[in-house]
Amino acid sequence: MITSYAATLTLSKKTSLIFILIFTAIVVFDSTIVEFSSYSGIRLQTWSNVAIFIIFSIIFVASSTILLNSVRKNMSTHAYKPAPPLVRYFHVIISATQILTVAIILIIIFQILILNKYSLILLQAQAYLSHLSALVFLSFLVFLFAGWLKNSKRNYVIMLYTISFALASVNLVVSLIYLESYFSFTGLSVIIPYPITSYVTNQPGTPFTESLSTVFDALSVSSFLLMWIATAIFLSHYRHKMGRIKYFLLMSIPLIYYIFPFQSYFGDVLFPLLLSSPISFSIIYVLIFSATKQVGAVLFSLAFWAASTLVYDNRIRKSLLISSIGMMILFGTFEISPLQYHVYPPYGFITQAFIPLGAYLLFVGIFTSAKNISRDSELRKEFYKSAASQLTLLKAIGVSQMEKELEKNVKSIEKRLLERTGESHFEEQRLEEENVKEILHDVLNELYYSKGKKERHGNHNPLR
Repeated sequence: MITSYAATLTLSKKTSLIFILIFTAIVVFDSTIVEFSSYSGIRLQTWSNVAIFIIFSIIFVASSTILLNSVRKNMSTHAYKPAPPLVRYFHVIISATQILTVAIILIIIFQILILNKYSLILLQAQAYLSHLSALVFLSFLVFLFAGWLKNSKRNYVIMLYTISFALASVNLVVSLIYLESYFSFTGLSVIIPYPITSYVTNQPGTPFTESLSTVFDALSVSSFLLMWIATAIFLSHYRHKMGRIKYFLLMSIPLIYYIFPFQSYFGDVLFPLLLSSPISFSIIYVLIFSATKQVGAVLFSLAFWAASTLVYDNRIRKSLLISSIGMMILFGTFEISPLQYHVYPPYGFITQAFIPLGAYLLFVGIFTSAKNISRDSELRKEFYKSAASQLTLLKAIGVSQMEKELEKNVKSIEKRLLERTGESHFEEQRLEEENVKEILHDVLNELYYSKGKKERHGNHNPLR
């Protein structure tokens, strides 16, 4: 039923925005309910918590199935068939990951409903599955951006994205080690019904886990700041439309909102309030700052979402929408606190289960965008005519991807020439081809960096 519906779903700006808002709401609730219940003392009935977990599980299965079918549909209508081998392999990996995740969810629900308990090893298995599969997708995305950075010299936005994704990859490893240390420390094999209100206050941490938490926060802040700067540059042309003050105000609010909770590392200015009224302060604090990561993730995703409104090519538009959803999921699910408490039912599980989906969507969306741009001269011409900062980035990665593919073709020609001709003749031929590659590189750089020449020559485009 889900597959049938997903096959008819068209990914548009409206549907992608709905997905982003749904994911935001689920992750915020799933990642804060334990702390809120512990500090407020508000206790839901066990059956209510189980019902919420089942509903979240259904939403996860339905939304991930719809999105994966949308990606597959977008690949099947790709103008350059077949889809790149890397994308096909990754689709197999994410499909297997989602199937295993659904199987773990079903086992947990079965154990909860029938046995009134669930096995802790299922949470461990999901933690490894989510983090390692997401690490594969994110690592390839880092290598992809690093390759574009090498070909598009002096492009600071690509550099910021590269470093931010690299830090996020390291953070996945730190998060996995952190969760594993908590699972090992608990000494339990099964989780039975227990009031959620006492989990946060009664679960101690070791010096090792505390140090990992500090490292995780440092990496998270660094990755967030770099992504925020890249997004600010990505959306910089909007400052002319809405005015500088409104633009910087709207961009600064998510940054301040995200960074403020980390002020405790530099002297907690709210500590007197905590001493005077610990319960009330904790409840208000959790309610106010429960969505710091998700608000930033929405901002990052809106950069790609807004870029899709400037593109007339349907393939690029859908790829950018896929990227926007992936960006929100990835940066909105970097939470380590919910799953560490391994409550009954396992709040935080669905948040972790979304991580590989976000990494996959982000990789596929950006990769296919670059592929399409690199092979479509008309599309590149439209980008050159536009002053939008989003299209400048897309143009940069598209041209860089085109240069990589051309260099790859040159190497393939060199290999065939080496097989067919003698070494001495081949050396002469290779030198000529190296000159061609240097000229090609200079032309591509000139097209990207020399705006004055582009304006003087009008529609003349040497890439066509």
